[in-house]
Amino acid sequence: MDKNLYSAAAGAVRGGKRKKNRIRAAVALALAAVFLVLVLVDLFAFPLEYLWAFAYAPDIPPRGDGELRVHFVDVGQGDCTIVEFPDGKSMIVDGGDGSEETRMRAIGYCRALGIDAFDTAVLTHTDADHAGGLDDVLNCFGAKLVYSPFLNGREGDTAFAAFLKAAEDAGAEVRLSQMFEAGVSRTQENFYYWMMLSPFSSEIADLPAGSEEESTNDLSAVIYLEYAGRALLLTGDASAAVEDRLVDAYAATGSAAFEWAEQAPWGDVLLCPKLEELDFLKAGHHGSGNSTGEALAKLCRPQNLFVSCGAGNGYGHPSLACIGNVLAANPRAEIYRTDELGSIMLTVKADGAYSVGCVG
Repeated sequence: MDKNLYSAAAGAVRGGKRKKNRIRAAVALALAAVFLVLVLVDLFAFPLEYLWAFAYAPDIPPRGDGELRVHFVDVGQGDCTIVEFPDGKSMIVDGGDGSEETRMRAIGYCRALGIDAFDTAVLTHTDADHAGGLDDVLNCFGAKLVYSPFLNGREGDTAFAAFLKAAEDAGAEVRLSQMFEAGVSRTQENFYYWMMLSPFSSEIADLPAGSEEESTNDLSAVIYLEYAGRALLLTGDASAAVEDRLVDAYAATGSAAFEWAEQAPWGDVLLCPKLEELDFLKAGHHGSGNSTGEALAKLCRPQNLFVSCGAGNGYGHPSLACIGNVLAANPRAEIYRTDELGSIMLTVKADGAYSVGCVG
């Protein structure tokens, strides 16, 4: 072979090898960069195992100035409520039923709201349809303050144990839910507050009697929220017996039974829940016939009732008794159900005007 031709061929081969090596090096460098990015994302931004929750993130417009928004997230036959306060604080109450889809749906919803970390997280009670997905929410976003129900011998419950571990891993302050636990706005402008009306502390009253399910439900945190002259009551899975106790106390003393002096960042304030002529009521126990009883409905006469339940659920929720009690007390009451509408967003403006709409 001609010497020049041989040299040219050899050079071409060497050049081809160098090009392949450069390509391999570039690919290896790109893969290393991708791996590094994923590691950094997992460590500092978002756990990789939950990344596909982004596919469940609905399109939600930013919250307007002075608005309070309450989101009743569609998590099937479970409960998950997210509150965005006017001062930028946030609260999540329960996390869904723990199924894979509803876990991702709750996380995706939080991402859509732009949540970095919750100021407050509340598990109303230990049932899996409320606790099931809250551990994942805490794993992804964390919370500064976490409220836990009374243990009542349920420490071994898988969903509840996972919730407690997630709260610990998040470094949250953990308190027991009980009457008079409260939170207030950062400033006097756009003042709001929330307060637990039940359960009583175990040091004040005996734990509920009855079956394990009944006692667990009746330990539910009952939360009252007020802003711009509008009021919302969340009752967890509390039964009509708990509702009747609240109604009796309220009837005997008026709102004085639940008055509480709270120290706000800008001074002391007297919290004074008003249950009559309630604007918004979330049906207890997914609209079960054992909750949202006649006495509570008559006292509150809610203008709007929200029901969190799964489409085609086998429990018959919401029951005719629940809906009937509310409509008997206020025939003009609007009924909003997650099994029919999907996730629901309640918006209250600074002047008290409000709107209700579907999300997604």
